[in-house]
Amino acid sequence: MTITMISVLMLSGIMTNIVSALFGIGGGVLMVPILRTLFPNIPMQIIAATSLTIVMSTSLINLILFRRQHISINIKSMLLWSIGMIIGVQLGFELSFILAETGIVSIFVITLILLALKTFLSKRKNYENTQKADKKEHFTGMLVCAFGGFIAGITGIGGGSIMAPLVNQLKSVQTKQIAVYTNYMMFIGGLGSLIGYISRQVDLPKELSGSWQIGYVNFTIVAIVVSTSFAMSFFSMKLRGKLSSQVTTRLLAWILLMIASYMAILQWYS
Repeated sequence: MTITMISVLMLSGIMTNIVSALFGIGGGVLMVPILRTLFPNIPMQIIAATSLTIVMSTSLINLILFRRQHISINIKSMLLWSIGMIIGVQLGFELSFILAETGIVSIFVITLILLALKTFLSKRKNYENTQKADKKEHFTGMLVCAFGGFIAGITGIGGGSIMAPLVNQLKSVQTKQIAVYTNYMMFIGGLGSLIGYISRQVDLPKELSGSWQIGYVNFTIVAIVVSTSFAMSFFSMKLRGKLSSQVTTRLLAWILLMIASYMAILQWYS
């Protein structure tokens, strides 16, 4: 890898941590197009596997810092929704080796556009409007998270960019809790896919020669991105407390829409 590539990966780590802390979207939604741009000739499965590993690492960092903010969540809901995500991730992971690369990118783009529109149209939440989680809410949440995990397993987005807008629709979740829920689910839900990606063998592409790779995961890229992400984590948490929920929601929608547009241009017009 060149110095320019390493510099871009370090900048990606900074951006990944910011979007993960602010929006709970993990950063995979950024890493997939960035890795696709830096390494256009490597298989999409390597990009997805490496992105998913970065997302899980960033989520773990954020969860450690979230504990200091004492944001309470419903543990039962989180565990049940994580089970739903795990099921979806595994199904998507297996399907990713069957689908053509164009199909994977198409799912990525269409999903982000739909979620951006859904986020734009969502109503503002406040504490008074939230309800206690019941069996129906748990079941609905599991279906939502299974869908998010399915798309994450195919594309390597990580699930957070999908889950954050969808979890926001659940009546028992407050806006400030979304990032905490999604970071938990991104870490827990990604474990199955990570094991699957590592256990499969693939020839190391020429663009990544000399780097450390196990299965489909390039740990040299992971190390560069995660180290700069960790260095940025304390600033990200301070910034998180300064933005209102309404501003955060609108920013998330615009980010999803811009990334979807970029990936579409990269795939079909470059």
